Amino acid sequence: MPVSCSIEKWSATCLLGLLIVAPPAGFAAQPLSDLAKLLLGTVSGKPSGMSGVTRLTARDAERQLSLACSELARSAPIVLDNSTRLTGCNVRPGKVVEFQLKVTGVDPRRDDTKKFMAFVRPILERGICRNPDVPVLGKLGVTLDYRYLVGQEPLVALHVSPDRCAEKAGT
Repeated sequence: MPVSCSIEKWSATCLLGLLIVAPPAGFAAQPLSDLAKLLLGTVSGKPSGMSGVTRLTARDAERQLSLACSELARSAPIVLDNSTRLTGCNVRPGKVVEFQLKVTGVDPRRDDTKKFMAFVRPILERGICRNPDVPVLGKLGVTLDYRYLVGQEPLVALHVSPDRCAEKAGT
């Protein structure tokens, strides 16, 4: 069941939400690999217990990330909460994983939305860094980019570099 978030409790948990597996009628959801589950957990806020992380210690870590991202992309859209869907995942050179997330119910052009997103940005970053899988990915040189969109309009972009969560822990 989707997470219900009131405006008073809008936080990283609400925006990132919980994973809801809801395949279209007549289709069985393909099980995700451990690494795909780990990546999805960085979006949903649910730690995987480092499942699949050993695939990133191999010489073909970037290829492994690409395969896991492809799994997520094939499963998209993945419902995270009432207003957020994971719609895509891709890997850029240098072990940069980019998640595309669609948000509904907000107007990104409104000044109050822009102010709110500026306010909530550090909260989202802290929420991402609280997932114990994220600093481990950072130690393995993985960068996580989160691109939140409303339609085609950018809402917020978060860039979690490999040392970002170590910085947060140290502050």
